[in-house]
Amino acid sequence: MGSASPGGPRIVVIGAGAAGLATALAAARLGAAVTVLERDHPASGSSGLSAGIFNRQTPDALEQELRCFSVARLAELEPAGLRLVRSGYVRVAARAEDMERLADAARREHALGVPEARLLDRAGLARLVPGMACDDLAGGLFCPSDGHLDGHELCTAYAALGAELGVELRPRTTLEGATVRAGGVELATSAGPLRCDVVVNAAGAWAEQVAALLGTRAPLATQRHEVCVAHLPAPLAPPLPVINTYVPGSAAAALYLRPESPERVLCGLHTYAAHGAAVTDPDGYARSVEHATVEALAEELLARMPGWTDVRLEPGWAGLYPVSADGRFQVGPHRDAPRVVTVAGLGGVGLTVSAAVGQLAAEWAVLGEARAFAFADALLPDRPSLAPRSTP
Repeated sequence: MGSASPGGPRIVVIGAGAAGLATALAAARLGAAVTVLERDHPASGSSGLSAGIFNRQTPDALEQELRCFSVARLAELEPAGLRLVRSGYVRVAARAEDMERLADAARREHALGVPEARLLDRAGLARLVPGMACDDLAGGLFCPSDGHLDGHELCTAYAALGAELGVELRPRTTLEGATVRAGGVELATSAGPLRCDVVVNAAGAWAEQVAALLGTRAPLATQRHEVCVAHLPAPLAPPLPVINTYVPGSAAAALYLRPESPERVLCGLHTYAAHGAAVTDPDGYARSVEHATVEALAEELLARMPGWTDVRLEPGWAGLYPVSADGRFQVGPHRDAPRVVTVAGLGGVGLTVSAAVGQLAAEWAVLGEARAFAFADALLPDRPSLAPRSTP
């Protein structure tokens, strides 16, 4: 593709994580002149601290459509240097009712162009992952073409393709203030003033602070999540797929395993329920893993993988999940500030859905309407479920 049209709108994206860079690329493809401001460097936030899992196995129909769209687009980034490790991904179900939800998800996946996704009963799950304790499980939903990637590589690929279309990336540039008028947006940055037609808030865990500078809201309950590393004494045979025993909607923390190499596995305990107090300052949270987390994970790991007695478990790092109060993503313009488009609340699936939310945000910013997804209005940031609660 050629460079952006000189007559296209001027778009400034705040944040060079996966969602921001995907938005920039999509906006450039739609003919906009795009600048990305990043106060640090690309993938320096949650995108670079993710476990890097991509998958389409979710019981949420709306989110599943976004995931299927996005994973198809991720494959287009491989020539730009992105490595998609298709190790396979299985979402495990503990109860019969969970299997029913996964059966619905499998039918939708097939309709969305992923025919290889298939349900596994308990015996099939045991064959897929020899040595995993399955007596308390009902089965799972497995897709062999899902797997894992590196967040830094994803952001680099988005940035490289964007640069070919004229996207300008400005690292080490901080947004300090903004004036949003009917005729355009004036931004005050650490590198000087900048004017644009539309500004996109894709600041991840910092989206609330950026929203305040833009005169809008992006209410988040940002959670801290920890990743550990399991070192195996010998390569597993067969190779391990990504395993997630968490079913969306559950309040209990559940084990996930993500192969990094034949003898190294990233792992953690995952839930979207409250992990203690929400992080209010994304600059002030501890990135080290707590000892109590390692102990709890070791106990869960040994129970689920009883043969892993010689595994050495060590702390990894902590990252942030910016989660909306109602659990839905925030993507789109603000009713009272249509020149401000927000992309926020992507939780722990920002890498997976980045291409989809980037496309949607770019359509709102450049075209003034959503075209790729019929349900786009359900993600608007001014929806009633995100409205501030009145005090008695």
